[in-house]
Amino acid sequence: MTHVSSLYLHIPFCQHLCNYCDFYKRKLDSAHHQFEDFHQFLKESVSVHQNFLNSHHFTWAPLETVYLGGGTPSLWGEEGAAFFNKELLNLSLAKNAEFTMEIDPGTWTHEMMMAWKGIGLNRISVGTQSLDPQFLKVLDRIHTLEDTLNFLTYLKENNWNYSLDFLLGVPYSQEKKRDIRSELETLLQYSPKHISLYILNARSKYPHIQQMPDDGYVREEYLFVSEFLKSKGFHHYEVSNFALPGFESKHNLKYWRGESVAALGPTGTGYLSLSPVEAVRYKWKVTHPEFEIEKLTEKELSLERLYLLLRTSDGLILGDEFSCVVDSWVQQKYALVNEGRVTLTALGFLMLDSLMDDIFRFEHLVKSR
Repeated sequence: MTHVSSLYLHIPFCQHLCNYCDFYKRKLDSAHHQFEDFHQFLKESVSVHQNFLNSHHFTWAPLETVYLGGGTPSLWGEEGAAFFNKELLNLSLAKNAEFTMEIDPGTWTHEMMMAWKGIGLNRISVGTQSLDPQFLKVLDRIHTLEDTLNFLTYLKENNWNYSLDFLLGVPYSQEKKRDIRSELETLLQYSPKHISLYILNARSKYPHIQQMPDDGYVREEYLFVSEFLKSKGFHHYEVSNFALPGFESKHNLKYWRGESVAALGPTGTGYLSLSPVEAVRYKWKVTHPEFEIEKLTEKELSLERLYLLLRTSDGLILGDEFSCVVDSWVQQKYALVNEGRVTLTALGFLMLDSLMDDIFRFEHLVKSR
């Protein structure tokens, strides 16, 4: 039997559905019994999921990482901690497990935090996005700057390990000259250990699509933040992630290194590594406890692993088959080669999709000869 020791759980409820967010979520209505229905969904999912694991010769090991994402998982509150402890923690936590919950400012209480801490929660991911009130409004966030600073003060004073989400490419940021440096300097006063940096990818019907900054502006934002955070001791260890040494997200590293991660909850997506040349991905449906299954071919798995390795500062071992492509990347300052290992620069991270296109074109050229 093969072991799986990581779990992602999707909690889909939000107080407000922000207009830029594409994750699956539902508006929480206190007049309905949504959490009761959610609990029933999860109870039924557990047995379905166990049969799926058994069919692929997988069994649970003590959980090394748990990640509660959403939605806004903190809305699950103390009730959620009790349910999770009763229905799911029979899986048990490994010693020194990393147990993360996403929390938006203004959606927590001390009692809720203590309830979850009591069952192992030890890492928080804060949905900050911006520290400028005018951009919080543009982003359709309902929390205020005061909400954010109050929560960061609480986390700092109580010695929580936490990460911050920070959003670039925000509408009107070019016209209004968003002061990224000032926002980051303020955030760093609260001693975060980790920062996740995302670029807003607006869909065609996004209300502010005409006010999005141009690609050149966003590129300069990203490169500035990368250099700024590195100057403050943060390691740019993945395209969108920075950490002080030793505080990298263990859960997300599992994904990027192609390790197995189980999943529960509506749209929760799990991954089982069956062998060096086989893997299966599954995604839960939203209406009933079933999931869709995607079997990855050896070719798909090879390209996915290549892509994931290039996303991280681990990089990959340079093989002769792509040496001429990598030489071009080095010349354009997209990559570095050190002792036979290729790692991307911040500019390379930003250009990753184009760099993968280089590999596809090169492979096609070789095969057509």
